[in-house]
Amino acid sequence: QSGIQDQFTWNRNHIFASGTNKAILLVEWYGGTLRPARRRTSPKLIARDVELHLWLEPHVTLLRIYGAKARRGLNHSLIVPLGHLQDGVKQFFAIELALEPQSPGLHGVISAQWRYKERNKERIKELPVKELYMNYTYHMGLLRQPEDFYVHKHVKLLETPGIVKEAIRLFEFGDIEHGEWVLRRKGDELLISAARNADGRLLAEADMLYQLSEHYVGTYMNRNTSLVRNG
Repeated sequence: QSGIQDQFTWNRNHIFASGTNKAILLVEWYGGTLRPARRRTSPKLIARDVELHLWLEPHVTLLRIYGAKARRGLNHSLIVPLGHLQDGVKQFFAIELALEPQSPGLHGVISAQWRYKERNKERIKELPVKELYMNYTYHMGLLRQPEDFYVHKHVKLLETPGIVKEAIRLFEFGDIEHGEWVLRRKGDELLISAARNADGRLLAEADMLYQLSEHYVGTYMNRNTSLVRNG
């Protein structure tokens, strides 16, 4: 199947009709047919210069984007550039929104449209606009439903690169103890979530952070020792 396949998932199905609420939307997209990971020297290019154009309803405010950056477009739109898309490779990012009070029921929150260039073509292709909705309610039983773990997991994975970048900055400034704490705190958080949900992907991510912590502590301790000796 050609073109872009997508999936939009909220971290919760219902929000409180009163007060300002936060919601996270996970955006996933892929081209072609998803396959088990395998070694491939030259993946087939499906689309170039992929962009997701977003239009927020007046009662909605963008708080944060995880795993991507946005720029302002025409007609109050947001444009999220996402690079090229290859066959069978699923990618994802997440959007955190603030939603103002609405009457109980289903209300539009955000509209989304994919735009991209097909392989070997310069003309921009536009897919149909999709409208995404949220259920507003006073029903406490619905509001107490747990957050969607799939979305929670992917947001945690998207947070990791920023945590590593922050830790490296601390190591570079010579604050080894704080840099180690940042990495190990995030590793502990992922480990707890992995244990509660029996999730191997989060467990692997936690292990990666622990290994990075040991590596950077050793590297920067040795560097400082060398500087002291040579100083």
